[in-house]
Amino acid sequence: MKIRPIILAGGSGKRLWPLSRERYPKPFLNIEKKYSFLQETILRLENIPSLMSPIVVCNEEHRFLVSDHLKDINCNPAKIILEPTGRNTAPALTLAAMYCMSISDNDDEVLLALPADHSISDTSDYCKALISGCTFVEKNGSVTFGIVPTSIETGYGYLKMGPNQDGPQPGTLKEFLEKPNRTLASEMIATGDYFWNSGIFGMKPSIWLEKIRHYEPEIFRSCRDAIQAGSSDNDFFRPHAEIFKQCISKSIDYAVMEKIPHEKNSEPNYWIFPMNVGWSDVGTWASLWKHSVKDDADNLLVGDPYTIDVKNSMIISTHRTIAAAGLENTIVVETADAILIANQNKEDKLKDLLNKFDQDHQDLKLHHHKVHRPWGTYEILDSTQNFQVKKLVVNPNQSLSLQKHSQRAEHWVVVKGQAHITRGDEHLILCENQSAYIPVGIKHRLENLDETPLEIIEVQSGDYFGEDDIVRYEDKYNR
Repeated sequence: MKIRPIILAGGSGKRLWPLSRERYPKPFLNIEKKYSFLQETILRLENIPSLMSPIVVCNEEHRFLVSDHLKDINCNPAKIILEPTGRNTAPALTLAAMYCMSISDNDDEVLLALPADHSISDTSDYCKALISGCTFVEKNGSVTFGIVPTSIETGYGYLKMGPNQDGPQPGTLKEFLEKPNRTLASEMIATGDYFWNSGIFGMKPSIWLEKIRHYEPEIFRSCRDAIQAGSSDNDFFRPHAEIFKQCISKSIDYAVMEKIPHEKNSEPNYWIFPMNVGWSDVGTWASLWKHSVKDDADNLLVGDPYTIDVKNSMIISTHRTIAAAGLENTIVVETADAILIANQNKEDKLKDLLNKFDQDHQDLKLHHHKVHRPWGTYEILDSTQNFQVKKLVVNPNQSLSLQKHSQRAEHWVVVKGQAHITRGDEHLILCENQSAYIPVGIKHRLENLDETPLEIIEVQSGDYFGEDDIVRYEDKYNR
C-alpha cells in the first residue's frame, strides 16, 4: 500500500490575526513549537511505511513560503500545486487527484487529504489510525477520520457512526451534521455514536474523481481543463489561471462526503475511523488557549510577558515586553505592527473588527511588518511622505530581480555580508560599511553570491514607495 499525503495548505489568515495574515496564514505559524503547522503536518507522518512524497496545494502567493518551509525540514515534494485563487478544499483535492493520475501508471495510491493547520499531540496513535484507515481505502472505499469528543463543542461539524463490524474495525459513516447548538451537541455525544469531523479523508484518486464527477461535474470540468492547460515550473505546477477561476467553491464535505452515506450500495464502502489523539483545528485564539500547556493560573504565556494577578488568559509577545495586571479571560497578542486585545468570550467579533479597518490600514490584514520574498525578507523601519527606510536580508545564493523604479531612488548600505550590485552598465562589489546610490529609472540588481546572509539598509527617496513601482526585466523566480 502506497500512501500519498495531499497537504491542503490554504487559508486566509483572519482567525488568528495579528499573527496570521492573508499572505502569511496559519499553516506557516509556529506558536509554542519549533516547527510550523505545515511542517508539523508532514513531520508527524514519518513513521508511516510506504509513504510517498507529498503533494501540497496552496495559493500562488504562498508558493515560496511553502517551498522554504519544506526545505527547512528536508522534504522534497512530488509537486506544489498553485491555486491562482482559493476555491476551498474540494477543487484543491480534485487538482491533486488529477495530477496523481497524470504521473502514475496505475491506481494503487491511497490519497490522504490532510489540512496543514491542525495540532496533534499523540502522533503515534495518529499514525496507527491513518494506516488502519488507509487499508480500507485499498478496497475502493472512502474513509473519514473522526475525533472522539472530549467536550461539548458547537464550533465543529459532527459525524454519525453506524454499528461497528466485528473486531477492531471502524463503523460505517451514516451522516454528517453541521455545527449543532449546545443542547443537540450534548445529546449526540451522550449516545457515543458521534465524532468531530477532523477534515482528514482517505480515498483512491480514481474514486475521488468518480465521486466529484458524479456529484459536482462543474468542479470536475473546471479542474480537468485547468490541469490540461497548466504548466510545470520546477517544484511547482500551475493550473490555468483563467479556467480555474471559473471553478465553484466547495469543501470536500459539502461536495462529496456528505452525499456518500446516501448512496444505494449492496455493501457499505465508507467508514469512520475514530481517533483520540489530542486533536485541535486551532481555529481560534480560544481553541489555542484551550489545547495549550498553561501555567498554574491557566495562562498561556509566549514571548516576554510579565504578569500579576492574571488568570485564564493568553499573552503572546513577539517583539516587545508586555506587562499585564489584573486580567482575566483576556487575549493579548503583540506583533511588530499591531496588538490585539480581546475578551475570550467575544473573540467572534474579530472578523467584524478587521472589516472596520480603513484604507490606510489594509496592509495590516495582508502581511506582517517583515515581508517574506523568495530571495529573503524586507522590513520597513521608518516611513514618511518623502522617504522610507527598509532592512533587507538576502538569503545565501539568492538575488533580487533586474528591475527599475519610476518614482523613487534608492541608497544601499551594506551592514553585513558582501553585495554584488548591477547598476546600469556597472558591476560593483560592496563590503560592510560601503554604500551605493541607485538613481530613478536605472536598471539595477542586488545579489548575494556568498554562503551567509546579506543585510542591507535601504533608504528610498521620492514621492511613492509602493511595491507596484517595479518594472522587472529578469527574475529567477518567474514573477
